[in-house]
Amino acid sequence: METLDKTAALKLITLFSGAVKGMSFYPASHPAIRQPLMDLYKILTSAFLKEEQVSWGLLDGIMFFNDYLFISPSTAVADLTNRMSEKEIGRIAVSSALGFEELETFVKLFSVKGVRFDALLRQMNEEGLSAITLIRHGAESHDRDSNEFDSESQGDHVETYNRAIKAIRTICRDIERGRIPNSASLIKVVDHMVGITMQEPWALLGLTMIKDYDNYTFNHCVNVGILAMALGTTLGLDALSIKELGIAGQLHDIGKTMIPKEILNKPGKLSSDEFDEMKRHPEFGSKIIREMEGVAPHIASIVLGHHLHYNRSGYPEWANKLPFNQLIDIIAIADTYDAITTLRVYQHPVNPRTALSEMQKYMNTILNGGMVERFVEMMGSYPVGTLVRLDTNEVAIVYRPNPLDGTAPLVRILIDGGGNRLSAPREQALIDSEGKRYAEIVGVVDPLLKNIDIGRLIMNGNY
Repeated sequence: METLDKTAALKLITLFSGAVKGMSFYPASHPAIRQPLMDLYKILTSAFLKEEQVSWGLLDGIMFFNDYLFISPSTAVADLTNRMSEKEIGRIAVSSALGFEELETFVKLFSVKGVRFDALLRQMNEEGLSAITLIRHGAESHDRDSNEFDSESQGDHVETYNRAIKAIRTICRDIERGRIPNSASLIKVVDHMVGITMQEPWALLGLTMIKDYDNYTFNHCVNVGILAMALGTTLGLDALSIKELGIAGQLHDIGKTMIPKEILNKPGKLSSDEFDEMKRHPEFGSKIIREMEGVAPHIASIVLGHHLHYNRSGYPEWANKLPFNQLIDIIAIADTYDAITTLRVYQHPVNPRTALSEMQKYMNTILNGGMVERFVEMMGSYPVGTLVRLDTNEVAIVYRPNPLDGTAPLVRILIDGGGNRLSAPREQALIDSEGKRYAEIVGVVDPLLKNIDIGRLIMNGNY
């Protein structure tokens, strides 16, 4: 159960920002200050009925409250963002022990311009403020040692992935039952993914190797969203565009819920009439999205165009003259990569490294050539999820690219040089910060030959 919904969370942030700004002009007893403080305290008290602590702060310059990100800030949110940045504050955590007088005192101290983190913290200690904790900007993020395995973070990411799957599944079921689907759950999880991806574009890429063949559409949609967001971040797009890529990617195939199951799941080649029916799914999806509340209308255009191809030789043919932006090209690249690396009833999957080579054949025809090059660069010589053999005869899985050397990604060793399966993966940098190499990659290994289920490794937290 969430502490507050997003509307209430935004109101809390707005009230706090307004009280802080007003404190610069009026005494604390003035109605212009007193009323916002009382309303703020009321919301906090309500939140504490469900949770012992709430917090808000900045993630890559974006305001958040608990799991909510405010991608398009109001004036009040933008003002608070600037004040927190100036004071070097990354997060404000408030416990249920908070009293009204303590809140009032904190707002008064916080409102003084020019007072930075250390001075503010000292003043808070002098006033005996114990229910409010300040976390310095950057204090909660750190460079992980090459041999450290952040299993807790990975577990959180898997939970985020599962929430996205649930949101897509619910949307598809609503469509099948003739309802206009609710977008709230999807938007919430995408907001969370935006924060993760903009902090580290590769953080969620390993999850795209989760392939549930019985629920292909759900996994494929989430995977395309993750891949598109990562590429968008690498291309330097802003947070709002990254969010739109996440939503469009996860909704790009929802039109398939309107395609007859016997066509969708046919094991053999589709007939001409069946293929014509299948080609209608972008139009179906676009129509559904236009009826969904909370989803920007142009996302429907992205979904409509994801099979048009870069040279506009695809479908729907009637749409090939419409103006489309680069977000469509990004979704098409993410869609192609995930499809190639996935087992389907009519195709065998290829490993991630081979998939990139296959995609390069489509440059400037089906796919935008320049963006394919950036995608290949982002994924590295050995993309996340690739099983490789080292010259030590160890077998490892790539879990993070190395931006400085594409041939030496960070890996987790699964099988030692003697062919023995390790009880737990061992994290290993193939080259350290001083340029010393641990090993070279000598080849790509087929997971099936080693009886290794990449997706299951990730889901079980032993990735």
